[in-house]
Amino acid sequence: MTGPSTPTEELVAQVWRELLELNTFDLDEDFFELGGHSMVAVQVLYELEQRTGIPLELASFFDLATVPQVAAELDRLRAQQPGPATVAEGEL
Repeated sequence: MTGPSTPTEELVAQVWRELLELNTFDLDEDFFELGGHSMVAVQVLYELEQRTGIPLELASFFDLATVPQVAAELDRLRAQQPGPATVAEGEL
């Protein structure tokens, strides 16, 4: 069993442990094989959005289903968000 390799994977794994009431699990295990179902998936998405500010679609979550896949999608979506506004020269 391997541990999370990124902070996002650690966050996703933590949320899954809390909501699935698991102490440990293999990060490559499918969410639904670990006992998850659609109502818990909705809770996972809510918690992840609260903690990251990044909304993830339920349909995407169903397609992803492992910690590394969900974390990679969150990181991809985060990278697409506009960064902080910069002050243009002469606006000061």
